[in-house]
Amino acid sequence: MKQLVILILSSFFMQCQNFKKEPMLETDFYISEHAITYKNQELPFGKPIAEWEKIFGKYDRKIPYEQYVWDSLGISINSTQKNSEIDELHIFFMNLDSPLGQMGKLEQAKGRETLESIRKRNDYSELYNDKNIIEEINKNLTIGSDAPKNFIYPFKIYAKPLNIEGTEVKAGMKVSDINKKRAAADLPVIKYYDADLNAKLEDGSTTTLSNGYFTTFNGFLTPEEQEKADFYNIMYRQTEGEIEYIRIVHDKGQEYYKY
Repeated sequence: MKQLVILILSSFFMQCQNFKKEPMLETDFYISEHAITYKNQELPFGKPIAEWEKIFGKYDRKIPYEQYVWDSLGISINSTQKNSEIDELHIFFMNLDSPLGQMGKLEQAKGRETLESIRKRNDYSELYNDKNIIEEINKNLTIGSDAPKNFIYPFKIYAKPLNIEGTEVKAGMKVSDINKKRAAADLPVIKYYDADLNAKLEDGSTTTLSNGYFTTFNGFLTPEEQEKADFYNIMYRQTEGEIEYIRIVHDKGQEYYKY
């Protein structure tokens, strides 16, 4: 009898252990609608660049419209207002060296194409084997208007996983991958926000391959809600069926949420 009781208790404890939740994902970034931290430090949204440098170190580049880029970290920040208060963060899973970047497909570098991609697209036309044309294209890609220093894309992508509301998100994931993890964690799935004006009714889709943003945010019900809003809108930029970057905007009753 004693052995039977021990066996039952052992079985019970083993079942309890099996039902324990997975440990919280440990990452440098933790991202939710109400808190954004990096290495356990709260990010200083609403404050000037100097406060961000205390966390990330000196930025590598500044490009027009108050955009600051950390090339080695794979991130950028900027202000959407007419002041120096930072309210937006981008974490890049692709850059100009990525396959879509070389093909000129990235959202903020459309048409910026490598010589190899141009040749493939033109079936290796003799035109793109001409020495002078090659020199001109390469010059533009390195020191001209299409030089990497002129674009928001960091020289390195963010290669580590992110913890977004308790689920892992990392480079190479698609919307379906993210939603599978969110569903397993009992979180609302991310859905397409239809703002591309392509005459297709795709708002709320989880499967569309259209370029644009996916998010869980559904908007405000009343103007009063919008005025009181103080949260982080987490947007997943999809380009050619893949997640290009994560965009996080600190929304304090502004109209730029979602897009």
